[in-house]
Amino acid sequence: MKILFGMLGHESSTFASDAGDFKRWADAGWSVGQELFGKFRNTPSDLGGMIKAAEEAGVELIPTVAVMNAGPKLTKEAVEYAVGELTKVAKERKGEYMGICLSLHGAGCAENTDDLEAYTLEKVREVVGPDTPITVSLDLHGNITPEMVKLSNGLFGCKQYPHVDMADAGYLAMKTLVRKLRGAATPQTALVQLPLMVDSLIGNTFNDPMKSITDYVADYAAKHDLIDAAFFHGYNFTDVPCVGASVVVVAEKGAKEAAEEIAMHIWEKRDQLKGECPMPDVAVDRALDALKKPGTGYVVIVEVSDNPGSGAPGNGTHLLREILSRNLARTIFGFISDPEIALLAHKAGVGAVVSGLLGGKIDKISGASIELHNARVCALSDGNATFVSPMMEGLPVCYGKTARLRVGNVEIIVTEFPDSGTIDDRPFLITGADVTQYEIVCLKGLNHFRAFFQPRAKAIVATDPPGSATCNLDSYNYRRIRRPIYPIDLETTFPFNYKAQHAIN
Repeated sequence: MKILFGMLGHESSTFASDAGDFKRWADAGWSVGQELFGKFRNTPSDLGGMIKAAEEAGVELIPTVAVMNAGPKLTKEAVEYAVGELTKVAKERKGEYMGICLSLHGAGCAENTDDLEAYTLEKVREVVGPDTPITVSLDLHGNITPEMVKLSNGLFGCKQYPHVDMADAGYLAMKTLVRKLRGAATPQTALVQLPLMVDSLIGNTFNDPMKSITDYVADYAAKHDLIDAAFFHGYNFTDVPCVGASVVVVAEKGAKEAAEEIAMHIWEKRDQLKGECPMPDVAVDRALDALKKPGTGYVVIVEVSDNPGSGAPGNGTHLLREILSRNLARTIFGFISDPEIALLAHKAGVGAVVSGLLGGKIDKISGASIELHNARVCALSDGNATFVSPMMEGLPVCYGKTARLRVGNVEIIVTEFPDSGTIDDRPFLITGADVTQYEIVCLKGLNHFRAFFQPRAKAIVATDPPGSATCNLDSYNYRRIRRPIYPIDLETTFPFNYKAQHAIN
């Protein structure tokens, strides 16, 4: 038995102002053919889980392409090229494989589609027809649509945020596909779209309230013998009709009833799923207070509103400006993405000084540029590293040309590429900086960084200044999302006109 597999995903922010061309999409890597095995085998990724499940089942895999990233809304040209490369392999190898297993994302959109996942599946269906089984693994932050359900034979989401269980989602998607192809399973998929937007900062499943909800869904799935049950938090940083949380259940029977019961349990907890986050000045004060308390270690300040992993450019300056104004000793900022300054530092060399405008060049809402005057170049790097975070351990990453600068007491990591934000200590370490030698470590992220930093940090403080990935939903000029929706519309009720969407394949 042969199965076609691959990965084509994007988390698309319509509020980010830079261009979502293919270069921007693929700056974290574009893999083709046999490269998928060398890059993803034995890694905690969706494809790593798919490969493991296939090898355990004695199934031969036909690789296609792999790309996954976050950023601004994609261009039509970028989507047509990437999807075209995927479907080209599907067409060339048609007749060899019995089924298809794909890692998508769930929150992709482009100039030519509000639903990148359904668009991709439609193009694949044009090649293979309606009867070839297709299973899909998805990100917890997917905005799941009825079209995705109808075009697939099972949607499988990761459950944890940080996403330390991506391999589990890929594994289950592949395992279920193999069982279906061998006649051992007849999965049904049910979707319930909730009129709910979840505060992404509250979404951390390591802590309550989200931990309790995540545990409830897992316990429900086990007690009712479901193949899978996933609570998708949704992706709020895009203005498309499908924005919002949802529940997806895959089961031999009772999928509809299970999805509705889980969705109602979550809806009853909705007041717990909104929060607030301070501005940088208050966050820095809290960090300094945390340093005074008993215990050892550094304090992390995370700037959530300019998180590249949420599609923001990573070029914002609000937190960095506050840090520089205080000139705090033993403080490092890692990182801000600014190709111009990174390349300038490489041209100047270690020990030299550089001057110019840092940051604030892409998304003006994220802060004006900071004027650098004779910033010392402490170290340089080509930006190549391998993740050590439990979430992405063993996977390569490239931040492009990278520099560590010193301005007064503050050190700043400047990168050429934003990649997905700071996941672990690699952006610091590639420039020779050991984070354990600092008191305050600043970064751009939301929750993924916690997989590495939470066990190591003395405290974590979040700040949410203006930015294209702010968790403050009231700051967005939504025009196309479903309304009413909670918490923007506090009087929203459920269920009302959002019918549970079902598909049986």
